Amino acid sequence: MNLPKVIRSSTKTFSGSTLSWNDYFMLRRRRRIAERVITIPTTLGGFGLSLAYVATREFDPTPIFGQEPILIYGLGTLVCGLSGLLIGPILGSSLWKIFHHEEVKLMEQRDREFYEHVKKNRADPSLHTLRNPAPDYYGEKIKSVADYRKWLRKQREIVRKGTFHIGEESI
Repeated sequence: MNLPKVIRSSTKTFSGSTLSWNDYFMLRRRRRIAERVITIPTTLGGFGLSLAYVATREFDPTPIFGQEPILIYGLGTLVCGLSGLLIGPILGSSLWKIFHHEEVKLMEQRDREFYEHVKKNRADPSLHTLRNPAPDYYGEKIKSVADYRKWLRKQREIVRKGTFHIGEESI
């Protein structure tokens, strides 16, 4: 007997080989939350580890690159914190994929479909002006089907305004 594959999540069950758009946006939101939550400890960890290293180090009063050593060590500490900030989303996404490995293929399939929809429906960049900027060019702020419809309306409005104002300079 050929039964559909059932994929379990912490709160919802996804069945079949496709994911509904509402479920896709819900999982996409959870993935982003995981990326952002993991960013906090990686930033604090990078900053804290470099601060611990600097705190236990004896300073030689000789200038480094013509600057005081404490200034260079302070900048190094900030760079380590920023590197933790940059590594956080990568680590968060990887951990999300490890713990939700059943949903990854469905998410990747929907991601491709979603970005194809975005590419197909977004307004031409040449129509964007300072008074009429592009709202969310890559569709990153779309969190639901209703948001997607609003995004489509805004894109159509940009096309309408952009094509209406073409040739206005010669008048």
